[in-house]
Amino acid sequence: MRGLSPKFITDLNEGILKEILYLMKGDNTLDLEIRENYINIYYRGGNILKLKENINKNGYIAWFDEKYCLVKNRIISDLTKIITQEIDILKWIDTLPVIKNEMNLWFSKNGKLEREFQQLVLRENNSLSNTDYFICDIENSNQDGRFDMLAVKWISTSSHRKNNRNLRLAIIEMKYSDCSMTGSSGILRHITSVNAHLKSESVLDKLKKEILNVFNIKYELGLIKAPKTISSFSDEKPELIFLIANHDPSSKILLRELLKIEESELIDVKFSYANFMGYGLYAPNMKSLEETIQLLKMQS
Repeated sequence: MRGLSPKFITDLNEGILKEILYLMKGDNTLDLEIRENYINIYYRGGNILKLKENINKNGYIAWFDEKYCLVKNRIISDLTKIITQEIDILKWIDTLPVIKNEMNLWFSKNGKLEREFQQLVLRENNSLSNTDYFICDIENSNQDGRFDMLAVKWISTSSHRKNNRNLRLAIIEMKYSDCSMTGSSGILRHITSVNAHLKSESVLDKLKKEILNVFNIKYELGLIKAPKTISSFSDEKPELIFLIANHDPSSKILLRELLKIEESELIDVKFSYANFMGYGLYAPNMKSLEETIQLLKMQS
C-alpha cells in the first residue's frame, strides 16, 4: 500500500530531507507523489528525483532516471546515491536546475503532453484554487492498467468542508488531442480496464484506504491545501472523469467513441468542462455521458 513510515514523514518535515519539502512548497514546477516507502518528484510529468527509504540501513537512496538526458552520465556522477545527512540532499537540490535543463531538451524531442497537463491539473486543484476535487495521486499503476489521477471529491462550500466523512472517490483520465481517443489507450479501452480493476469489492476498498492514507500524509506535509484530514469514503460508485484537452469541435471522433459506451454498474462516467478555460475541477462542470453526447451533437 502506498504510504510513508513515520520516520520518513518526520525527516521530510524537520529532518535531513526538510529542504526537499521546503523546495516542493516553493517551486510549483515540481510535484511530490507518495509511493510504497518512497517518493517520486516529477517535473513536467517526468521523474526528476526518487527518494526511497533505506530500510535495512540509515538514510535514503536517491535516483534520477537518466533516460531524460540526451547525453547521459554527465550530471549525477558526482552526487552521492545514499542520503545520510542534510548536505547530501542539498547537493541534489543544487543540481536540480541542471537536471531540469536536460529534461527540457529531452522533452523538446520527446513530448509527454498528457503527463505535463496532469501535473498542471494537480497544481491548480491542490494548491491554487478552492475547487471540488483534490488530486491525491498521478500515474497510479495496477494489474489492469494505469490511472492518470486519483482524487477525492470534496465540495468546496463551507458546509461541505466541515464534514470529512463519506467523501467520493474519483478516477481521472487525461486525453490530450483527438489522436488519444481511440486505440489501445483510448476512451473505451480505459473504461474497460477500470471496470476490470474494480470488479472486486476488496480491490475498491483497498484503493480507498490507500488514497485516504495518501491524502492525509500530503495534508500533514502541507502539500494539499485542505481544511483538515479525511476519515472515510462513501459507498457511492467512483466517478470516472475524462479531461479532454484540445478536442477539435469539427472532429467526429469523440462523439463516435462516446456513442459506443455502455452504462456501467461500477463507475459513473463523466466529462469535465472547463471553468472559463482554467484547470480547476468543479462538480457543476462534470457532465454525464448523455449530457456530453447532446452537447457534441449541438456542435456538429
